Amino acid sequence: MPSSTPDVVAPPPGNPRFPLLDPLRAVAALAIVVTHTAELGGFNREHWVGAWTLRLDSGVAIFFALSAFLLYRPFVAARLDGRAIPRVWRYARRRALRILPAYWVALIALGLLDAEHTPGVFGDQWWVYFGLVQSWSKETIISGIGVAWSLSVEMAFYVLLPFYAAAMTRLVRGRDRDGQARLELAVLAVSAVAAVAVRGLVHHFRPESVFGNQLPGTWTWFVGGLTLAVASAWLRPLPVTARPRPARFATEHPLACWGLAFACLTIAAWWAGLGRHPFAPIPTLNLQFQHVLYAGVAFFLVAPMVFHDGRRSLPATLLSSRFLAWLGLVSYGIFLYHQPLVFAFLDTRLWPPVAGWVLYTVLVAAGTIVLAAASYYAVERPLLRFKEPRKGGTSARTRAQAVAAKSES
Repeated sequence: MPSSTPDVVAPPPGNPRFPLLDPLRAVAALAIVVTHTAELGGFNREHWVGAWTLRLDSGVAIFFALSAFLLYRPFVAARLDGRAIPRVWRYARRRALRILPAYWVALIALGLLDAEHTPGVFGDQWWVYFGLVQSWSKETIISGIGVAWSLSVEMAFYVLLPFYAAAMTRLVRGRDRDGQARLELAVLAVSAVAAVAVRGLVHHFRPESVFGNQLPGTWTWFVGGLTLAVASAWLRPLPVTARPRPARFATEHPLACWGLAFACLTIAAWWAGLGRHPFAPIPTLNLQFQHVLYAGVAFFLVAPMVFHDGRRSLPATLLSSRFLAWLGLVSYGIFLYHQPLVFAFLDTRLWPPVAGWVLYTVLVAAGTIVLAAASYYAVERPLLRFKEPRKGGTSARTRAQAVAAKSES
């Protein structure tokens, strides 16, 4: 197993850790790096494996599912256990410290050093990029740090989540634990279907819209994580053998779950009618099929790690790598800083096509990891120590550790 996560990136006090999810962040971040080098390096169009590398943009769906699970679980667990839900101001402080300082540093640095590929940072609409609201306009969505459009979507989700938690608390009031969970899972299922339907209608009537890359248009990806949060908190007291069959399957057959994730990726790569160019027009039904398949990739990758009970498996062994766990710690920086290096090393895709792309990708990944480590140790980690208030030299986390251990035993 990976070594214990540093206190600065641990979950809120009184909540369990899911250590195998940290390396999945690295998997998602590296998937995005690979899909970008494969696109600019021509690999997606020139090699048959490019059908898969093109669809590694599904790493965004993995990030969204992870965020939804990890952020919502403390809310739903508190409600199901009859405890007070997390205070919104503490939640907001944790999110702000986790996301904004490192992002602002990257935005300023790249805006100064790579203005060609980071446009608009110091223009009239600077506040759009510093405020992470660029995803709400077609004119700004890929300006600034281009890949941060998805971070803008996540920020909108962060704002929505406490309101969603409050609404669900009101909706399920008066029901027992099982009734609460079942009703919420039904609501989430309906919302996912509705989100895909609305997404399809908007694309049909306004194909030029960026609705599909905004929070309402990506809601289904978040639903996967929210569903796992509800199921995890609901089923925690039960032994594996007493849990519903899907949860048992995720626990007992993690490799099969990952096989389903790869099946979703393969269908998107070869049989969804999507083509090899990421910006080519796609028929509405095909685009929504892709969206659902990406939700499947994320869900089936994350689910077995949520329900992991310590048993040995190939997925657990792979994610137990100390190096991959460390990459998970610095994965935010990998996401933020890889874009300029994708352009900087573009000329290394020389000879022959496959070897040139591999060299190109290795150089981009290596350089990005160095920058990500610098971001984590110089910016992120020092500030994350202030996520929880400290009184009398003892952190709130330290006081809650015994409670968390007892509740999860």
